[in-house]
Amino acid sequence: MFKENTNRFYRHLGAKAIEVTAHPNMQEVEFYWQAIWEMETRHNEKAEWIRREEKGKEGTSDMKWMPIKTTEFTSVLAKTHNWKSPGSDQIQNYWLKAFPVTHSYIVEAFNKIIEKPQQMPEWLTTGITYLLPKSKNTMDPKNYRPITCLSTMYKMLTGIIARRISLYLEEHNLLPEEQKGCHPGSKGCKDQLLISKAILEDCRRRKKNLNIDWIDYQKAFDSAPQLDRKVNGTQSFS
Repeated sequence: MFKENTNRFYRHLGAKAIEVTAHPNMQEVEFYWQAIWEMETRHNEKAEWIRREEKGKEGTSDMKWMPIKTTEFTSVLAKTHNWKSPGSDQIQNYWLKAFPVTHSYIVEAFNKIIEKPQQMPEWLTTGITYLLPKSKNTMDPKNYRPITCLSTMYKMLTGIIARRISLYLEEHNLLPEEQKGCHPGSKGCKDQLLISKAILEDCRRRKKNLNIDWIDYQKAFDSAPQLDRKVNGTQSFS
């Protein structure tokens, strides 16, 4: 595990597994997640902070789309884990790396999908969803954390698009400095914790007063605006 998935190895150190002795039926699980993913919700799209951001970015040129190149594909592929869990296509990243002769054909297919998204095959966006228990009350659907394994091809395509968007945002300085988790090379939460620790140690050494506020959003994912999407697949209990 340490060789194939280092992050998973460290997560399992000292972790106490939650034993699932009973679980909700499929209808209860589907009903709970449908209320989050499929029910139409209205959000305030013209809030003051949104108008302020729009005004501050006036004059910024639109991002222009260019056909995907094979070099982009290989660059994104090189950063992937060899044995990452695949989706319905059952293709792991190792095999894409082992057969570079296929890269140009995959890129050609990606460009066709971008040009005509209505012709996108259904399997490309179909995922296998696993529900991982968060507490000992395993009969309640809300006490599970869903993890969806999407197809390797889908992750490669969206990885290329995400890389382009990230470069565009960085070039035009569109990301707030506070958004550490969105900046390339930033450690996000770990970076903030290290900064906080350094400040704490400095105040302790200098014997200064210090007040720190931590805000923990409960069920932040459920309450945030979601895109109009539906992940098809099968649910498994782990």
